Amino acid sequence: MLSNREMNELMDTYSGYLLQISYTYVKNWATAEDLVQESFIKFFKSYGQFREEAAVKTYLTRIAINTCHDYLRSWKNKTQIFSNLLIKKEADRQKGIEARLIASIEQTELTKHVMQLPIIYREVILLFYYEEYTGVAVAELLGLSENTVKTRLRRARAMLKERLGEMEWEVLSHE
Repeated sequence: MLSNREMNELMDTYSGYLLQISYTYVKNWATAEDLVQESFIKFFKSYGQFREEAAVKTYLTRIAINTCHDYLRSWKNKTQIFSNLLIKKEADRQKGIEARLIASIEQTELTKHVMQLPIIYREVILLFYYEEYTGVAVAELLGLSENTVKTRLRRARAMLKERLGEMEWEVLSHE
């Protein structure tokens, strides 16, 4: 059983990281925060089952990813997506030119295209390139074979190359 101090240390240490991971799945900060809290609750409830075969960070990441997958499959998420779409369309009509320009500047092309990838490709790209996990670590985190991770990375890069266009891809691939 963990003490309150140990729980607080774990939350302070990993909450920012888990929030970023969760956001990449759900694309909503408030929902991501809720899912991180839920992930910590699941971890603390099941701490007795933690066999320390992997690092705590890896275990928490796996719980957060599973929690995000559960949320994405839920009815609540599906109805939320529809209502957000209606709200966004109305907000876009009311937005001024300046606000749209600022929003487009803030979001880089590459990030935008990565976030538009299907979840199975987005998660391997983010874990491999942004979080700098090895292919083996990504495979372990996602419960996949290393070859599946390599295939998904190759397909994701091909999709990004297609979406970005040949000229932009060459510039980004050399950076």
